[in-house]
Amino acid sequence: MSPSPSPSLARLTALVAEAAGMAAGARPQAIEQKSLHDFVTDMDRRLEDHLRGVLEPMFGVPVLGEESIAEDETLPARAVVVDPLDGTSNWIAGLPFAAVSVAYVENGKSLLGAVVAIGSGTVYAAEAGQGAWRDGQRLALAGTAPQSLMALSTGLLDVLDGSDGFRAVRRFGKLRNFGSQALQLCAVAQGALALNASIEARLWDDAAGRLIAAEAGAVYRAWVDPADAARPAAKQRCLAVHPAIADEAAAILTPFLRSSRS
Repeated sequence: MSPSPSPSLARLTALVAEAAGMAAGARPQAIEQKSLHDFVTDMDRRLEDHLRGVLEPMFGVPVLGEESIAEDETLPARAVVVDPLDGTSNWIAGLPFAAVSVAYVENGKSLLGAVVAIGSGTVYAAEAGQGAWRDGQRLALAGTAPQSLMALSTGLLDVLDGSDGFRAVRRFGKLRNFGSQALQLCAVAQGALALNASIEARLWDDAAGRLIAAEAGAVYRAWVDPADAARPAAKQRCLAVHPAIADEAAAILTPFLRSSRS
């Protein structure tokens, strides 16, 4: 594994950090409701347009962003997948848990990924087979013990509510939900969360964070219907977990992640 990010990854993280800086300290000028408790702002669209403008020349491939991709659109062989503002509701409320997330993807696999926290400016990055970094420092879960904290998405909590599965998964620790899938995946990568599981996440939420978590040594799995595998808008139904508890956590949560077909 590389001791430091490659020039391509360093350039990508610089561009993502630049975009995150555009949102830091800014306030929304226009807010639209996309669905229940799901919003888009002028900043989401501004960041997506900006990233498309700088990333298309860099990679020479299409840039697929959350705010412009169609529900039935399929993933090309090579693309950049962008969540311009992951945690929009947090950003609207002035909470620090929001990020810009970008991944370069080939044949459905994330090869480069960068997530930058808007509130703190913390930079997470990874390259397939080369490792993961937080602010330039290597991330590695090998030999560490899992924290007694975990994150479950709102939708998964609805499914688990009152079940034996909920009581079983609680053995791993107290619940946290920061409202940013990308940052929660990065929290697993740095060992701050023992696990993160979601049934709502789409490819743009996971594409960078899943690579960062996996390259740090976490176990990442997604249960996507084969018919939807090439569709970025498909729900990923995913689990990222510390390797020490991966088998036990998967045994508890897999039935709920697999059965949540909607």
